[in-house]
Amino acid sequence: MQPVCDDYFKELEAPAGPSSMHLNAPVRAYLEAVRQHLLGLHDAGVASRSVNEEHADLMDRLVRKLFRLAEDRYFENFPRLNFRLAVIAVGGYGRRELSLGSDIDLLFLHQGKLNPYVETIAEAITHRLWDARLSVGAATRTLKDCMKVGRADLSTMTSYLDARFLVGDPELFSDLDTEVKQHLKRHTQDFIAAKLEEQRLRHERMGESLFLLQPNVRESVGGLRDYHTALWLARAVQWDVRRAEHLQVHGFVDGDELAELMAAVDFIWRLRNELHRGGRKDDRLHYEAQARLAAVLGIRETDETLAAERLMQSYYASARAIARISRQVVVHARRLAERRRGRRERPPFATAEGFAIAAGELEIPSASLIEERPMRLLSAFAVAQEHDAELSPRAQRLLRQHAHLIDDAFRDDPEAAELFARILRAPHRVYRTLGAMSELGVLGAYLPEFAHLVGRWQQDLYHTYTVDVHSLFLVEQLRRMGKGRLDDELPLPSELMREVQDPRTLYLSCILHDIGKGHGGGHSQKGANMTDAICKRLVLDQAEGDAVRFLVRHHLTMSEMAEQRDVHDPRQILKLANLARTREQLRNLYLLTVADIRSVSPEAWNTWKGGLLEALYRNAAEWLETGEEDPSQFFLERASEGVQATEREVVEHLSAAGRPAEEVEEFLAGMPRRYLLAHSASEIEQHVAAALDFAGTGAPIGVAEFVPPGERAPFWGIVVMGRDQPGLFATVCGVLTACGHDILGAQVYTARTLAVEIYEVRPISGGHEERETERARLESSLLQVISGARSVDALLSARRAAPAPVARRVVPAVEISNDESDFYTVIDVATNDRPALLYDITRTLAACDLNVVSSRASTRARQAKDAFYVTQRGRKITDPDLMDDIRNKLLEAVRRGAG
Repeated sequence: MQPVCDDYFKELEAPAGPSSMHLNAPVRAYLEAVRQHLLGLHDAGVASRSVNEEHADLMDRLVRKLFRLAEDRYFENFPRLNFRLAVIAVGGYGRRELSLGSDIDLLFLHQGKLNPYVETIAEAITHRLWDARLSVGAATRTLKDCMKVGRADLSTMTSYLDARFLVGDPELFSDLDTEVKQHLKRHTQDFIAAKLEEQRLRHERMGESLFLLQPNVRESVGGLRDYHTALWLARAVQWDVRRAEHLQVHGFVDGDELAELMAAVDFIWRLRNELHRGGRKDDRLHYEAQARLAAVLGIRETDETLAAERLMQSYYASARAIARISRQVVVHARRLAERRRGRRERPPFATAEGFAIAAGELEIPSASLIEERPMRLLSAFAVAQEHDAELSPRAQRLLRQHAHLIDDAFRDDPEAAELFARILRAPHRVYRTLGAMSELGVLGAYLPEFAHLVGRWQQDLYHTYTVDVHSLFLVEQLRRMGKGRLDDELPLPSELMREVQDPRTLYLSCILHDIGKGHGGGHSQKGANMTDAICKRLVLDQAEGDAVRFLVRHHLTMSEMAEQRDVHDPRQILKLANLARTREQLRNLYLLTVADIRSVSPEAWNTWKGGLLEALYRNAAEWLETGEEDPSQFFLERASEGVQATEREVVEHLSAAGRPAEEVEEFLAGMPRRYLLAHSASEIEQHVAAALDFAGTGAPIGVAEFVPPGERAPFWGIVVMGRDQPGLFATVCGVLTACGHDILGAQVYTARTLAVEIYEVRPISGGHEERETERARLESSLLQVISGARSVDALLSARRAAPAPVARRVVPAVEISNDESDFYTVIDVATNDRPALLYDITRTLAACDLNVVSSRASTRARQAKDAFYVTQRGRKITDPDLMDDIRNKLLEAVRRGAG
């Protein structure tokens, strides 16, 4: 039962005026009753639009009651003069879209000079609402003031479009309505341009993508504000448009689109109300809230998909609908404005298939064109692409409505394959065309294996986009490389992309590379198995089909090798070269890998990963190009040449800088050959200089920084030097972790009795001064631990807080292999990431009397995959019992540390 406002204010009808505190209590009681009533409707599944409108109606009752009470009290003490005042709801309150935590925006519109009557009424209402802890926005203005402020401030003028009369003098409201209407009639195009620029800046501020991990349901692309913008622009050209239903009445949308739009908006409203449930105005769909919201909405987890991921699929489908239909409304509004201005449009001209190009858009004159020849569902995109034209709103509507005509016979038709190949091979608009095909349901209908990816979300704080958008963005990444737009950032991939004569196979592999997702684990192999039928339908020959299958199957291989293995290890280089077999296939795999990582999220790609991938590619490509029969001899000769060249360069540069050549040569002679292979000459020069300086200090341990080559440092380089002793690597890992550093990779060397450990950690903010401060802090902490003044565990105590929640918990796994390297045993540890994980692992390795010579740390989606190259007394570990013991101890350490 609705709360009745009068029931809460009966005692206030008495002639004796109540105190302010006396009046506040019933207001708060009423608002609490309103809140409980609305929550009951919300929990019962009542449409969110109805809940919001009910909220606005109940707030109207309160405002009107407060108005009458204030007016009565005023006239008890002062004469009734000809005062004119209208209380008007604006903003979301004016639209009757009052979510549970929405602001109450009021305009007190009066005539003439501000007088005590107006001041008393305005203060009485706003102060009572403020005292009731509502967020209230209020303005007291004359009609002249309203228009003056509105002309200067776009948001204020926009709020008048939502204005709704509440109480007082209705003629004042009518005057405002008329003035705003006349102003917009004179400045329609300026208003539209300003609102679209405002929208562009908002999208840019909110991340420019509909497919964000934690979208703002109000402000992000496809959020409620896009829907409102469409309504505002429609009203600017057609003043009678006040509600969504009026969009259909005036031809902006048809009945199906209106139903789709309102279903989408209602879903977003429901999410917003649930976010507001706790009393806090919060419009961001936070990662932590997604599982709770899924449970509230009755969304359950499946074997392949988390409940939160299914929730986000529904959100993206709704946001997509809002974005698409809102764009359509905006296009129609702009056209109406241009026609009224008398702007001449180029006359339409006919194109292939009976289509026409008008005002830069492809138009489909009649639905019968598609019905009599469904192949036009694809040719429409190809023709629009050829003419560099957008699809008109009507064309989009027809294509979407007829996508169901794509059946098995259509998919098997060679003409369809030729049209799709034409789209992929076009010199421009490939990504935009594929995106439009996907949004209108045509791409998923033609490639049903891809339809499974539409709106599929991975809740892991690593992926930024849904799988379908991510897959198509790979195509755009490659096109940008080929067009030279990324030459400065990605010189080698850009150069290689320009070698590709026919991009169809590569682009198709991008589109299909993740089609195995959502079918259980091992998506690469499952996706590869699905490509045979697709390639057959698309009339690819055997070689092309094999290439697509290879790329889909191995699209993660290079990134895993680069991040978890030594990219200079001959066995790894040979493994990749034998896998690719040809330089062309290796090139395409490298290009796909780069595009894949860059399309995951802004954080996924960095120059550190780029450098590892490039080194791995160059090493494997060189082997394939030489065609040597004896790989061991090839790599031996190549390594010898590289070591000698690096050594000569280092000695020459350091000698020129004043370092005695004999000392430099002596130091390098004591370092293993792999050191000279694994680091650039510029890095080695910095290492050697630091080590020689440290040798003269007599300190037990020292820390120096080194700057990686390149303009933008992909990592912060740290050199730790000290007397070689058991467990030093674990100690340094622990101290680095305690100081808040994320270790990307480490190399451990021993030059006679001097331990030299090279660490790559994530860059820190600031410049040289900040890095020097941090270097000194690290050195001080290490000295304390080495001297026994403090323990690593004591330093780590603050870092061993409960690990952050993860969407998927992986079962910890440890693999020990002697097949990955000629000289070292490789231990792989996979588990959920957490603070001090690397320290717990390395401490366990030290306790097992293992010497770690190199490590690689790879963390994605809060899941760690760390690789360690180890020996025991200088040899590989071959005893099966010892390997089992090491495996069990590592698993115990990982599980124990995870709590």
